[in-house]
Amino acid sequence: MGEIGRDRHEYLYEMRWYEILLIIQGYRKRNVLQYQLQRIQAWAAAFSMGNPNHKKPKDLVDLYFDHYITPVDDEPKIDPETVAELQEEMKQNPFLKD
Repeated sequence: MGEIGRDRHEYLYEMRWYEILLIIQGYRKRNVLQYQLQRIQAWAAAFSMGNPNHKKPKDLVDLYFDHYITPVDDEPKIDPETVAELQEEMKQNPFLKD
């Protein structure tokens, strides 16, 4: 049957429904990059036509895997004390000196 590599008779009469659903789910998960590229293309077309409502491609179309990805804006911020400690450690590292 096409892409899944199963015989037509096996697909129609021997496979169980849950096996078919798992195969379909696997193919959808495999096409994540394709879905992202299509969303970017749609966003670029809308943006180039002067649509100011969508600042990011995610604003135009929300895909099923977006809730698994941690947005960059939600990452924890580093407090100034930690930054100062890290900079002091970098100054003491002999490999990072000019």
